[in-house]
Amino acid sequence: MNAAATLSASRLAATGTFGGLEPEVLQALIAAGEVRRLPAGETVFRAGEDYSGSVFIICAGEAEIRRANGETFREEAGAVLGLSNYLDGAAYRATAAAISDCELLALDAEALRDLETRYPALFDAMNRLVAERIRGRRAAVHALSGALTRPVRTVMKTPLATTGPGISLREAFALMQARKIGSLGVRGDDGRLLGLLTCSGLSEAALLKGAAATDSVMQAACEEPRTIAAEAPLWEAEDRLQRYGVKYLVVLEGDTPVGMVSQTDILRALSSQYDTVQEQAHDARSVEALHRLYRDMHRVARQARETNRLASRAVRALSDAHLALQRRCVELALGEMAAARRGDPPRAFAVLVMGSGGRREMLLNPDQDNGLLIADGAAELTPEEADWFTDFAQRLNRLLADAGYILCPGDIMARNPMFRRTLSHWREQVSHIARRANQKAARWSNIVFDFDTLYGDEALTHALRDHVLAELGRQPTLLEFMVEDDAEGRPPLGLFNRLIAAGDTQGRGRLDIKRNGLRIVADAARVYALSAGISSCNTNERLQALVRQGVLSAELVGSVSAAYEVLLDLLLGHQLDQAAAGQKPDKLIVLERLSDPQRSSLRAAMVAIKRLQDQLQGRFGREAF
Repeated sequence: MNAAATLSASRLAATGTFGGLEPEVLQALIAAGEVRRLPAGETVFRAGEDYSGSVFIICAGEAEIRRANGETFREEAGAVLGLSNYLDGAAYRATAAAISDCELLALDAEALRDLETRYPALFDAMNRLVAERIRGRRAAVHALSGALTRPVRTVMKTPLATTGPGISLREAFALMQARKIGSLGVRGDDGRLLGLLTCSGLSEAALLKGAAATDSVMQAACEEPRTIAAEAPLWEAEDRLQRYGVKYLVVLEGDTPVGMVSQTDILRALSSQYDTVQEQAHDARSVEALHRLYRDMHRVARQARETNRLASRAVRALSDAHLALQRRCVELALGEMAAARRGDPPRAFAVLVMGSGGRREMLLNPDQDNGLLIADGAAELTPEEADWFTDFAQRLNRLLADAGYILCPGDIMARNPMFRRTLSHWREQVSHIARRANQKAARWSNIVFDFDTLYGDEALTHALRDHVLAELGRQPTLLEFMVEDDAEGRPPLGLFNRLIAAGDTQGRGRLDIKRNGLRIVADAARVYALSAGISSCNTNERLQALVRQGVLSAELVGSVSAAYEVLLDLLLGHQLDQAAAGQKPDKLIVLERLSDPQRSSLRAAMVAIKRLQDQLQGRFGREAF
């Protein structure tokens, strides 16, 4: 590179966006683009102009973005101007202008896509930007209430444990061990907060950076403290924890640190607000009482949505309420068996919940996806034992239907002998499907492999899950068919990544947000997790586990998780509106009813999901792709 290009690369290396990239990647970026100098006041592009096919990275200087609604904000070195247009190819929706002399790197969009393919680290950096864009555009379409509006001071741990800047790594570690704390503030002589020590920071300093035990914490391990005001609401604390990717925030009164708050503190504040429904389900004496609770489930969902910033957490709370009702149905079925003088269960068993219930991702009107897992004995089930479990399963599915959970259209239910088996026969079925993989087996697996214990012997469920993971480790071809099954749903993106949707009889575009969005994420997380031997079923838990195992990058998962939250919030809000209007909830979003910010965030979310699906098919797809 010449001197000018070397300077541009060094400026990019100093930014937060591209600072972690290897010199080779930065050099490739510079070589693929054109360095331009833009005087203050000059525009990069204007709102309404056709997309130029380029993106612009600020190497030095500042630019201002002016949106059509009058909103303005500044972008500094490391910002990518025209990112939304790079993702969707649409005309510019804002004006970008230099507010100081700027140095820009202009990159052709196709060249940047090629570089993303060649350099995974750049792909991760772009995913990080996509995640930030999705989170920044996610519209606050509903007001929060309840626990998340409480001030941080009500849940923080106080006082903040602190030390002086001269303490050594060994002394800091000993102090944290003695006090059984995971973080320690570092304060100057004037009481001002200088930094924060964490166990992970101490470990990184000692193991990765070669720091000596006698080195001072300020030199070796002190991190920039992330702070929040004591009177700020809990939802804001939760947002900062996620945005900064940290475990703790230092709570300030003015400039004085007074405590710490973590995600655990916030979850503890939220944990008690859904106990009422579960207690009512536990105390219900009839299926009619459970049906009354089921009909009020939309109120549970609305409260969960209003008191949780993340839609996935609201859906999890709703799922727990559904599962409490279904668990009580199992108990009522057992009560019916006793009343009919059928006696106690002849063997240990577990009632399995599958699909969205197994993932704890149920919405307002889930159908039944369940099975019966029966313990092995010295011999096969006797006719009497088999008859007992048949009678029990039929009663269970009837009670669930009477409570409000419609029968599964595919008959994936305990009353079906295919889903009422002993452990050894379940294992044989899984092995048969894995060894003779086809499209039908893949469709079955994409539902059944998301299973969890609804009621009964957890050990049986764990044994079956261990067998599934072991069999797929030996016979991974089934995963390829599962990916092909997933490919039948595609993000609804047309030319230039514009949103498209099927028309209905009224001519309005409707988008199946589950099939063409949420299910793609759930399916991808499932395939990656099963391949990696991860036992979790919940989509977010699978994604985070994949990051911990190094299977997926934190940046890719960050963009996908942000997209997942956007789609889940839109769908939950849509179903709540339908419930309020007395309509049957569905998964079809009418695009014309969305606000401009909702459309924008939806489009960005679908682009992020498409990037995940493309990567999934590149990793697991068969030659047909």
